[in-house]
Amino acid sequence: GAGAKASYSLAGLAAAFDVARTHTITRSTPPMWMVSAGALAARSSGTGVSSHAGLMGLTRQARSEAPQSQLPIIDLDVLRPGMTELAAVSKLAGKLGLGYNGTPEPEMAFDGSSQRVPRLTEAAGSLGGPIKLYFDARGAVSNLRVVSQEEDDSEPVHGEVKLHVGAVGLNFRDVLNVLGVYPGDPGPPGGDCAVHISAMGTGIPHLKVGDAALGHGLAALASLSKSDARLMAAITDSLSFEQACTLPTTWCTVHMSLLAARPAAGHDVLLHAGAGGVGLTSQEYC
Repeated sequence: GAGAKASYSLAGLAAAFDVARTHTITRSTPPMWMVSAGALAARSSGTGVSSHAGLMGLTRQARSEAPQSQLPIIDLDVLRPGMTELAAVSKLAGKLGLGYNGTPEPEMAFDGSSQRVPRLTEAAGSLGGPIKLYFDARGAVSNLRVVSQEEDDSEPVHGEVKLHVGAVGLNFRDVLNVLGVYPGDPGPPGGDCAVHISAMGTGIPHLKVGDAALGHGLAALASLSKSDARLMAAITDSLSFEQACTLPTTWCTVHMSLLAARPAAGHDVLLHAGAGGVGLTSQEYC
């Protein structure tokens, strides 16, 4: 049943974690590949096998945190009749030296005769003008869709700025929002952003129209947003928009947490999840 399948998935993930940990901390280990079945959904008519999602996430995170580990993954799709999984993996790995001394692909799907690799491609343009990410109901990420956004022609009030959004940083709060498990009503998703100031009200000495800025925007998963100017700060060319949009929540969280903790000389700070955004920021901050 479903419970048994879940147990098998967790057991397999635990075993894969032990293997990946050994592989990343050992200086000289033989080439190793992780194997999944149907997880990449390489065929356009299929969907991925969710029971292997953890393995995909584990290998990707391991490569991100320890690039020297490589840990390529071979995803077995529909195999030719008579071909075993071991034969398929051996054939492909031997042919390509996958991830080690041949094709530098960290992930590949194989159906016994052809290989497919994941790629991001530019989506066909279907909407003109401003757009936003929208959902009719919370409960699943698949409820999100891109729709046209109406432009707001009203003048900004005192202390308010209007924003042309260039990049948005996603936080766990946004995920909880879309899934419908955030306490209370969090409003539309999207907060951390990097923008150009398109219009501004009075009483804002630290910004001007045209400035590149980072901060917190209202419903910022859109082309256009607005914000209280006190939540925005100008940036220079030393930061790209993609870099800048990752900073507001992580740095504010660390700053306010340390203010509340009031550490003094000689105190130690214990960081949980040190490889995450707040953990990495805490290390830099301290």
